[in-house]
Amino acid sequence: MTDDAIRRSGEERQASMQQNAAALGIDEALVSRLVDTFYARVREDDLLGPVFLTTLGENWDPHLAKLKDFWSAIALGTRRYDGRPMPAHLRLSDTITDAHFRRWLGLFRETVDELMPNPAAADFFYDRASMIGRNFQAMIFALKASVS
Repeated sequence: MTDDAIRRSGEERQASMQQNAAALGIDEALVSRLVDTFYARVREDDLLGPVFLTTLGENWDPHLAKLKDFWSAIALGTRRYDGRPMPAHLRLSDTITDAHFRRWLGLFRETVDELMPNPAAADFFYDRASMIGRNFQAMIFALKASVS
């Protein structure tokens, strides 16, 4: 495949993602509101809040900006996100448990059900969050098993 064909393929994929998002009523403003609302809830949560506070401190703005880029890339096909989330989560392998993942996903479900313009948009985000959570959880618990 030539560089030009690769570029066109990427552009076509991005256009398709943007069309799908538009059909679901997903745009940048909604992604931003989702991240802000969800992480405000995380911050106040008795189980999750302390983990994030220990990791991020009081200034969550850089993390929220990165998460908005992350979710924008997933939902809208934007290319702003430049990060590697797995290593950051693996560093927390001694801290986070299955209960943390369940609570994170439960709060996420509540948030998307409340904010999304329709059930299909809520499912779009929830399905991806669930897959991401399962992948993180599998890697973290594999790491724990390898050092036990």
